[in-house]
Amino acid sequence: MKIGILKPKIKLIAYLRGKRMGPEEIVAFGAHATLKKEEPETLYLKALKEGKADKLINRILDVTLSGGHLSVLDQAVYTFSIKDIPRLATLYLVQPLYLSHLQQSMRRVEPYGLYIPRSIKKYENLLFKSIDLYYKMVSNGIPKEDARYVIPLYTVTNILTCGNARELTHLSLMARSEYTPEIIRKIVGDMIIEASKKSPNLFKEWGENYNILRYYPAPNIFRRPGDEIDRFIDYLMRLSGGSPTYLYSYSEAYKPSNEEIIKAIKDRDQAILTLLRNNNYNIITRMSLSAFHQAIRQRTWNHIPESIYNALNRLDYIIPYTIRRSKYIDDYKDMVTRLYRLYHKSIKEGVKMTEAIGVVSHAHVIYDLINIDGWNLISSLPIRRCIKAQWEIRYIAGDIAKAVGRINRLLAIYTLPKCMTLGVCPEKYPCEYIDKFVNVGPLIK
Repeated sequence: MKIGILKPKIKLIAYLRGKRMGPEEIVAFGAHATLKKEEPETLYLKALKEGKADKLINRILDVTLSGGHLSVLDQAVYTFSIKDIPRLATLYLVQPLYLSHLQQSMRRVEPYGLYIPRSIKKYENLLFKSIDLYYKMVSNGIPKEDARYVIPLYTVTNILTCGNARELTHLSLMARSEYTPEIIRKIVGDMIIEASKKSPNLFKEWGENYNILRYYPAPNIFRRPGDEIDRFIDYLMRLSGGSPTYLYSYSEAYKPSNEEIIKAIKDRDQAILTLLRNNNYNIITRMSLSAFHQAIRQRTWNHIPESIYNALNRLDYIIPYTIRRSKYIDDYKDMVTRLYRLYHKSIKEGVKMTEAIGVVSHAHVIYDLINIDGWNLISSLPIRRCIKAQWEIRYIAGDIAKAVGRINRLLAIYTLPKCMTLGVCPEKYPCEYIDKFVNVGPLIK
């Protein structure tokens, strides 16, 4: 297949507006209505009739946003379709907690293009060779979801991203870091430009709306290497004794009985499920960049990853089992290593670290601090432990269950897939093992 050299294309395909009110009117008069008897639309129509709407919008936004009352920005929502975006950039986009994404799955779609910045142009041959190896492996029976580990982060994809004005502003602030790759800053900048065409005053710098302290910290792998997070992770890596998944702290304010857990799962008891959210388990785990991309995009666990630049101080990568037992094992290891060495070589030859980063493969390991609560254990983890889940995520979920099981065996038991706990499968098309699992008999009768 011919692999093209492509550039991202950003398009705002939808934004929230009413019959009479656009994003700015909704935000401004929504804020205004918190101090008035009338509701927002009535206030807006009155101001419009009096010829004062634009002036009032400007004054309300000035007072509200300059004072740091940023929740009003949640009312303005935008949806972007981004085509041919490097996966390096989607790794960035999926990090903020309050953005939502639907991304082209590399478990299903074969790579069709690369983004190649000018500084990387002379090294592009190796990137194309990694794609060639992908196709050789797939044509000889290696699953796409495993072959993709060898492709570089500059491989392009498509993504649909939805978010409100507050989180888009936060995204823009995060992108200002000197450790953010230039292509990411360009994409985020274009997103803000497109959204600003519909509501320029919502993204104007009023003061406190561009104060990073006003925003809940988001995970960010594009940080200064060796910072406080990286040092803490290095400490935990030593403390874990080499274990790939290690429970380093926990708090259990609520210890449900077996009967209460069954009631929570079988009867969907909201009181018990809510109480379980008070239980917290902090785990350090290692995973590939490919698995991290998927885990953080799903937004069911809280993440504090190490800097990707810190991770690349180590030559450490994941080898899928199907590749490990295939004739391509040596080619795979060689390619992942060569891409890793190219990253360091290009930096020595003057390429910025933030541009060299896109040449590394998805196989490279990054360490992540995961915070998971009791609700997640019995509601989210069973989905990740399903046979149909991506295998690396499934292994990580299983390791998390084992780690928690050392201090709470009862909760860990109910992290098993639903076919084993309830005897039913929620999938439209169950896996081939469904009858075997169901016939064993569910944990909950």
